Amino acid sequence: MQTENNTTMSKKKGWIVMLSCLFMVYLFGVSIGPWLQHHIHGMDEIVTVMEESGIDGGAYYYTEIEGAADGYAYLDQSFQFLAPEHHGLTLPFISGIISCMLILYFGFRFLPR
Repeated sequence: MQTENNTTMSKKKGWIVMLSCLFMVYLFGVSIGPWLQHHIHGMDEIVTVMEESGIDGGAYYYTEIEGAADGYAYLDQSFQFLAPEHHGLTLPFISGIISCMLILYFGFRFLPR
């Protein structure tokens, strides 16, 4: 009976945490973000240029803007001309994966349940 009650409380706590996080993201986007726009140096200029240029700040990929095409060409060329030793299973790549796995292992091992 005790474990069933803990599971119910855990589910309720999980839903409360998730809904409160969603509310905080909404609150930031609707009220805190626009308020910060006027208090961060240079942010008003950036917003003005974006509005005048017709740039959608929420878009993931820009195709109509000339700068986006130049940026894509630059990235494409830089990936194309990288030295071959930077690709594949290199020592930095493998050590990065191992360190991430160790962090996850110790995190799950020592965090309270």
